[in-house]
Amino acid sequence: MRALFALFGAGVGIAVLLLAGGLRAPVRPDRPARAERRRARAGVSALRIAGVLAAAALVGAVTRWPVAAALAAVAAWALPAVLGPDRAQRRTLERVEAIAAWAEDLSGTLRAAAGIEQTILQTAAVAPAEIRPELNRLAEALRAAIRLPDALRAFAADLADPTADMVVNVLLQAAQHQARDIATGLSGVGRAARRQASSRLRVATGRSRTRTSTRIVICVVLASVVLLAMFARNFLAPYGSPLGQLILAVLGTMFGGALMWMVRTGRIPDLPRILTRTADEVTS
Repeated sequence: MRALFALFGAGVGIAVLLLAGGLRAPVRPDRPARAERRRARAGVSALRIAGVLAAAALVGAVTRWPVAAALAAVAAWALPAVLGPDRAQRRTLERVEAIAAWAEDLSGTLRAAAGIEQTILQTAAVAPAEIRPELNRLAEALRAAIRLPDALRAFAADLADPTADMVVNVLLQAAQHQARDIATGLSGVGRAARRQASSRLRVATGRSRTRTSTRIVICVVLASVVLLAMFARNFLAPYGSPLGQLILAVLGTMFGGALMWMVRTGRIPDLPRILTRTADEVTS
């Protein structure tokens, strides 16, 4: 048992070192924005690892149950994303609406007899904030005399969004095959993107009840466990035996599986992308 707690303590120390290293990770000069995002993700992941190991060590030291420590580690890793607000879904909706607005802006500017590159440069300066960094990098690539198809594919890889792929595909067809009436195509893509955003919002509103129910179940279970551990230790004493640890592991696994199913039912799947080449493949 002492060796187990010593391992938890060593893990906490390693996680702290990972966190410090992730926050100090150098930014690659060739792709600063992507390197910044990678460094931010590394710092967040190291912080999560430190929190997971700290929770496991604390629960293990209090209960002296290895299974309880393992369950605490899993809960510390998974529960923040379940209990917190669905920021990813909100960001996705905001990005779809921003892409729709940009497509409509492209359509209106192109109707004024502007070229594709000139239109992109003009609209990038007034684009919605959700996609402005990626559009600024596209504009910089065009100013650096990079071919329009290559710059557009790199832009699509940078955004990695199915709705953006539709807009980029229209622009690619116009750039490579001299397609006419591109403004009409972009206008149609903008309307389709707005319909998609509206439908996703309706689905998200309906499925928010599932997330609320999941949060209530989790909070009730956690509060019950904490209260039992504080005021009714004798009730939990049978779980300290080897058979009790096995039963606790089975119950924890079943509860975790049920929560995963509830979370999956509350998610809205993304549409498949049509431009799937990575940025490294585009620039190579």
